[in-house]
Amino acid sequence: MFRVVLPPTPKSVGVARWLIGEWCAPWVRAHEVEEDTVESVLLLASEVITNAVVHGDGMVHVSLDRPGSSALRIEVADDGGGMPLIGAQREDAESGRGMAMVELLSSRWGTDLAVGPLGKVVWFEVPVA
Repeated sequence: MFRVVLPPTPKSVGVARWLIGEWCAPWVRAHEVEEDTVESVLLLASEVITNAVVHGDGMVHVSLDRPGSSALRIEVADDGGGMPLIGAQREDAESGRGMAMVELLSSRWGTDLAVGPLGKVVWFEVPVA
């Protein structure tokens, strides 16, 4: 399992993408995971981490796991109280489609409340072909 704690800054999104890509690279080289699967994970991770930076609170905790060999699972936790929503967006809206992409491209996703008074974990899984 891969875990990293990042500051709540926009730069952390790119750092997390790079770290996740590097962590997955041996699986791609060994033909255990398709490169397209990793690209989907990177896109969705960017969306969820951006939400944690923009709408969350405190440090951003990112983890990647490969439970069994059927999926890659990403979890992003922060101390913010709000939960992500999938809602109808205006056609000209410049944001607000991230969780709709997570729902579309992942096999499963969800949210869990953290142990403390505030905080949440947003997670998603992408199947490994």
